[in-house]
Amino acid sequence: MGWFEKLRAAFARFMSGRYGVDQLSYTMVIVALVMTVVAMIFGWGWLTLMSDALLVLAFFRMLSKNRYKRAQENADYLQATQKARVAASQWVNRVKNGKKYRYFTCPKCKNRLRVPRGVGNVTITCKNCGTKFDKKA
Repeated sequence: MGWFEKLRAAFARFMSGRYGVDQLSYTMVIVALVMTVVAMIFGWGWLTLMSDALLVLAFFRMLSKNRYKRAQENADYLQATQKARVAASQWVNRVKNGKKYRYFTCPKCKNRLRVPRGVGNVTITCKNCGTKFDKKA
């Protein structure tokens, strides 16, 4: 067994029973890094202290052995940010598929509808509420 494998096994033993990385910890680390960069650009020492505190909290969560409490915190975070995460995912899909499809919003129920590009004038029927409206795709 080589040096690297021994180190990896030792780290696995150390992390055994600990919570590890989840979405909340990952977000906390990314926010702390962004705060550090902003603090370096503008010379704000107080922001560096806040980012350091956020990093300490993130690593505390990762190394915690209270798995139930950390999982509950992560579930609360995911529930609180679900709308924003879904909206961001939908926006990425619209940008990615923008050359193939046009996206319209139903005037009645505000549901987002997708129509292939280049089909000319079409009558769009909302699958959610049944409203029909004409648009140029």
